[in-house]
Amino acid sequence: MSTKLRSAKWIQKNGFAPQVFLFRNIETNQVLYSQLPHISNYQIKQQFWRPNWQDRKPQKRRDIWRCMAVADFHNYDNALKAYHALVELRYLRQVTKKEEAMAMRRRNKDGNIWFSAQFRPVHSQEAVADLSTVIDEFNMPSKIYWESLWRRGDEKYWNKDLTTHEEMDLRDPRFRTVVLNDIKEKSKAEIGLNQARAATSKLQ
Repeated sequence: MSTKLRSAKWIQKNGFAPQVFLFRNIETNQVLYSQLPHISNYQIKQQFWRPNWQDRKPQKRRDIWRCMAVADFHNYDNALKAYHALVELRYLRQVTKKEEAMAMRRRNKDGNIWFSAQFRPVHSQEAVADLSTVIDEFNMPSKIYWESLWRRGDEKYWNKDLTTHEEMDLRDPRFRTVVLNDIKEKSKAEIGLNQARAATSKLQ
């Protein structure tokens, strides 16, 4: 389990791919970022600094978290940089720039973040926007796998020169781990191919 921040070297050494996982809480729509294909209490603690009644600290229960997206990067350093940036943007929204973030969110007639019971659409919308911003800001080529392509939002908010999108079939809970493992292996195979091409190019 991920109980601390993992280095790019550790991720590669332990057989993982250069990816960032976005897990969505199906009860609240909160999003948790992870370097690995699962979540932990460490990540919850590190990504929810100022919980309140509109943004409660979520529980770790596996039955309420779904993989919303997997951002696949060309190398391990980029994946780590993207993870750091996403967590930093979350900190800005919750702490440093909280008032500015609140001002841009949709409100109900009482002036609170729009919601239906515990569910707040803004949480996943902000996570998607932040992922697009990070990829664009750091000029990171990537491929993003979505639980459903509509979660990507409008294509105009994505840099087509940097990012491609694909839908992954996670409808059957029995095969979710298999799907994520297949994506991981594809990513590692692509990195190996790119390294082989680079080595061949140097010899020519």
